Amino acid sequence: MLSSLRRLEAYLAAIAALFALQSAHALDTTPTESAAATSAATLGLVYLTDDLSRKDLFNEILKIDAAAGSEDPTQYFNLYNAFRFPDDVKVDAVLKTPRTNSLFGVDISHHTHSAFPIEQLRKREVHFIYMKATQGARYLDPKFSSFWTRTGNLPKGSEVHRGAFHFLSSGDGRIAPAEWGKIQGRTFVKVIKANGGLLETDMPPVVDLEWDKENSASKDRWTDRKPDEILETLMAFLSVVETELNRKPMIYTARSWWNERIGSEEKFKALSRYPLWIADYSKTSQANEIPRTINGVKWVLWQYTDSAKMAIGFNDAFDANIFKGEPATFYTLLGIKAFE
Repeated sequence: MLSSLRRLEAYLAAIAALFALQSAHALDTTPTESAAATSAATLGLVYLTDDLSRKDLFNEILKIDAAAGSEDPTQYFNLYNAFRFPDDVKVDAVLKTPRTNSLFGVDISHHTHSAFPIEQLRKREVHFIYMKATQGARYLDPKFSSFWTRTGNLPKGSEVHRGAFHFLSSGDGRIAPAEWGKIQGRTFVKVIKANGGLLETDMPPVVDLEWDKENSASKDRWTDRKPDEILETLMAFLSVVETELNRKPMIYTARSWWNERIGSEEKFKALSRYPLWIADYSKTSQANEIPRTINGVKWVLWQYTDSAKMAIGFNDAFDANIFKGEPATFYTLLGIKAFE
């Protein structure tokens, strides 16, 4: 009987995944929003087409780790690159015990296939999902509106907390740092408001601060900005977003990037009031489940892989993140409301 039930569950999951794939197929080509108010043309923006994927940007961190000899030979650990939902969420592979006080999330962008199983996330032990909204002053992620709407329309019992992030661009130096940060903040806010704004159950808005490259072989455009100019751009962006959306933003970055571009970890003190989402994919951190943070700041979210898997008919890899702590603390630190 148990075997028959498992076969039935697998069959139903496959049907659900196929339905999601068929219904989303048209969205994987040229974006066609149902509401004209959310289109790039209406918002005076341009759709992103040739930005680097998360995997491309991950490689920057991995190259730095390898050059520094920071990898650990440990082989047996739970937070690893090919992390699988939901099995690895439920059981700590090292301790062989049920995992507790850990909430997992994913993040996606237009590089993610439109058939990404948002409707199945809660069943797969995913509690939150971030999606790319904007980049620089004029670029809109072509799948943001559909991903955002799909997540917001999940039925009771299947809800996951949704969040949006902006990729901060260095600009070309012709605009003063503070003004450049404000312009990007307004672009992000405009897109969020056009898509209905933030709900009490939505994750805090996020600014993504990392390598700003035209392609994998090009230099990081932040090298043309002095460290204080970078921080000035960042602070101006954060101020606009917090004021306009009435939510404290979160900062996504990597210690390896910070030390390359900013140099001094002590300068992170100026950002201490904002939650930190740290990116760290080293085997040492995955094995110990302790990412390398900046200036000893306590992180709230940790992105530990870009190669997570979900075996329900969707075989592409995606980014995975973890919050470690009591669920009540998750809601307090991020300032969000639980689903009723």
